Amino acid sequence: MTPADPPGSPLPPAPPGRDLPRHDQHRRELLAIVRSEPATRHRPPAAAWPAPLGAALAVLVIVAGVFVLPGLLGGSRHGGGTGPGHPVAGGQHGTLIRRTESSLVSSPVTGLVVQASVGAVSIAGGDRSTVAITAHLVYRGGAPVLTRRVTGGVLKLGYRCPARSRDCGVFFDLTVPRRLGTTVRLGVGQIRLSGLSGTIAAGTGIGQIQASGMSGPRVRLTTSTGMISAGFTAPPQQIFASSGIGSVAIRVPSGTAYRVTASAQEGSVRVSVPRAAAATHVIQATTSTGTVTVAGS
Repeated sequence: MTPADPPGSPLPPAPPGRDLPRHDQHRRELLAIVRSEPATRHRPPAAAWPAPLGAALAVLVIVAGVFVLPGLLGGSRHGGGTGPGHPVAGGQHGTLIRRTESSLVSSPVTGLVVQASVGAVSIAGGDRSTVAITAHLVYRGGAPVLTRRVTGGVLKLGYRCPARSRDCGVFFDLTVPRRLGTTVRLGVGQIRLSGLSGTIAAGTGIGQIQASGMSGPRVRLTTSTGMISAGFTAPPQQIFASSGIGSVAIRVPSGTAYRVTASAQEGSVRVSVPRAAAATHVIQATTSTGTVTVAGS
């Protein structure tokens, strides 16, 4: 498997059609922190590695600043409504609007793909045959335009922002059949997964990934800057989790032996599950700067 891009990789530019306040400033600060790390691969003394980890935490603080969409990651999940939208606050670009749109996909789907430049995605699996979609829209000016289509049995979700839109973003809150194979791709944003038993591939350029109650055979989680945590209720056949800057924590049932590859170029590694070189259950957990923990439940 191909690991995540190294921390020196370019950060995503501002999405077209969106003028996030101070986005360029945040991006320059992120690049300055990431590129300030030594390019050499040698390992410094043990006392030196917390400094890069502190830089990683600083990056995450800046990331939080990039999310200037308060309704998107905060209160918009509750109290929103359909219709013309709910004004939140004024500003130099006009009133910030929050709006919620809900829909149901009742036709059978074999897979799910969610793709966005800036936003957040929460997906919960359940004993159901339909896909319930709740989209929390936040914007000034023109509202985000949601895109939804089924191609070859795969449901594809996303959105685009009109040119006149400011502070434009969407939080997708989905409830799906737990066995549905799922792919999530974000440029900047947080991903939350729970109760899924299908094949999962989730990646974000900047942001954290949280997965709980997972029981799928193959799970791949990647972020260039952010933390990853994943908990399993059944032993996965293969779990790949990789962060450029940030911690990686994996928790799996401890009654099974695993073939584990765990590494941190700058940081620490702790593995406390049964290990066997010939095990059919494979765990790969890596970070360039941070900690890696693989533990049994």
